Amino acid sequence: MKEAVLAILKQQEGSFVSGQAISRGLSVSRAAVWKDIKALQDDGFQIEAVPRRGYRLTGGPDRLLKGSVLPLLERDHADSLICLKTVDSTNNFAKALSGRDGQERLYITAEEQTGGRGRRGRSFYSPAGLGLYLTGLYHPQSLPPFLSNFTAYVAVAVCLAIEKTCGFRPAIKWPNDILFDGRKLCGILTELAFEGESGAVQYLITGMGINVGQQPEDFPEDIREIAGSLAMAGARPQLSRLCAVLINELDKAYDAFLNSDPQYRSLYRERCSTLGQAVYILSGQQKSAVFAEDLAEDFGLIVRREDGSRETVYAGEVSVRTPPRP
Repeated sequence: MKEAVLAILKQQEGSFVSGQAISRGLSVSRAAVWKDIKALQDDGFQIEAVPRRGYRLTGGPDRLLKGSVLPLLERDHADSLICLKTVDSTNNFAKALSGRDGQERLYITAEEQTGGRGRRGRSFYSPAGLGLYLTGLYHPQSLPPFLSNFTAYVAVAVCLAIEKTCGFRPAIKWPNDILFDGRKLCGILTELAFEGESGAVQYLITGMGINVGQQPEDFPEDIREIAGSLAMAGARPQLSRLCAVLINELDKAYDAFLNSDPQYRSLYRERCSTLGQAVYILSGQQKSAVFAEDLAEDFGLIVRREDGSRETVYAGEVSVRTPPRP
């Protein structure tokens, strides 16, 4: 209930809202509104209470709360947004909800993950209060021909959200790492499940973790030289605003994905720092030296091998080849 009160105050942030208007809008008593106001104040929100004027939100903690995010969304996600304080993995939580009927899309956020996962079974560092951890759960009724493309659409959505909230343009390291100044800001993990008999898609899940407030000393030693954050790049957006802008961009990216919108290939290509680079492709135990020439229509990486032959690569880790020292 207090989340609904917070959402109303957030919509009118800086202005007074009468207790009568809140109670009427939520169909509850004035006493219930006052109880929720006190609970929000106990949670750290600065709310003025002035007789005959009502309540005014003037500030509050940087928290990922449903009442803080909903007013900033372009679509109605009142029944399709779950905000958690802590969870083992937002992807795991989404899988547990994948059997829900009637919801084509659902978003789960968390302020902390205790078992965050990355690609290839790696763990993803997800400390409380320093990052945005979000998963989109989708039940598409129809699908474009290339399912693996969705990760690329999500990468573009993450970049656009960072650009709109932070004012700088990050880069995409093919296929799905978001970088700034060579450091990893965000990882993306997309998972699919198919029904055994029909082969129909059971669910499409994409999880992302954006490093927001960390400084170098906050990262574990084994990733300290490669990990970065928005704060290290000179920006520290509010988690609620970053979350809302990201969900807005994910909604657009999902719609574009279903319609195979070619614009997203252009947006991806503009931001792909891998193109035009001499790189190594690591696939299993095999390491190949190639030159990344271009992006295929289905987001595969077109590479030229040292013997001059070309092929399109769809999986593997990429690392830039450093020229030998003279």
